[in-house]
Amino acid sequence: MSKKLVSGRSAPRFILVLAMALCVAPIAAQLPPDAVDLAKVKIPEALKSTDLCPVKFVPSAAEGETWSHGGVAYRGSEPGVAATFAGDPDTFAAKAAEERYVENFMLAMSTIWCPITDEVTPGGRKQVDGLGYTWESCCSFCDEEMAPENFDEALERLRERAVESFELTGGIYTEGASSPVEGAIRDDI
Repeated sequence: MSKKLVSGRSAPRFILVLAMALCVAPIAAQLPPDAVDLAKVKIPEALKSTDLCPVKFVPSAAEGETWSHGGVAYRGSEPGVAATFAGDPDTFAAKAAEERYVENFMLAMSTIWCPITDEVTPGGRKQVDGLGYTWESCCSFCDEEMAPENFDEALERLRERAVESFELTGGIYTEGASSPVEGAIRDDI
């Protein structure tokens, strides 16, 4: 019986080369949602305090009234919001900080969280815009299934994670990370 396996290569050499390739090149795969430690995510501050109205929690108007509180600049979405904010500035400022973090979390994480399987994607798959966010699928099955109607439930799940992450991180932003989950993948999963 011959030791030849593929294209004239001997079996032992082919197996050695295959084993080395598997050790050197990790296989990308999706991860379950609980593989991400929400206390360690690296969320950049893409949406700034002047981009989101701190009273209505909608995009601020380009020419909206501006003011500051506690060293943070704000811009309103419509006339009168500065006066409303001034009625309870600490409460509005705290809620605005949370809402801004939640929005930034969702902007960063939607691109790596599959809306169909609710798993963290390995990257490089189909991307679709849905409900104001860019979503990426995790596999070829999800490539075919991704449609705007799939995003409602996914958005709700992602928002719950964003609120939890805000509570765990205190809303701290991290700039310059290569991925929002850099250093946040749990090794005990």
